[in-house]
Amino acid sequence: MYLAFFFYLLGAIFGFLQQNLQFVDNWWKERVMLSLVLFSIPIGYFYLKSWTYFVETLGSVWAAKFVFFGLSYITFPVLAYMFLGETPWSLKTIVSFFLSLLIIIVQYKL
Repeated sequence: MYLAFFFYLLGAIFGFLQQNLQFVDNWWKERVMLSLVLFSIPIGYFYLKSWTYFVETLGSVWAAKFVFFGLSYITFPVLAYMFLGETPWSLKTIVSFFLSLLIIIVQYKL
């Protein structure tokens, strides 16, 4: 299960950077196609490995889907804060964060 989380985290970081480097550094604003080319293969590989581990561990693609959803709402606020300075401390984000944790726990434990 740890490998599934590890590969998911790598995919999320690379995916976030692919989409948002243009807002982090002006150099990337005119090079979005370069970002697309550089990050697409690693993102696909990391998410595929993560998906495979989750499905094998949880026994269902539905469970893996819900875990992916829950993890996306946990990782994105952290990455947005780290790279863009956007605060994750709004009531809406905090509630969504805990609901995402609940989704992951339900899929993993039940």
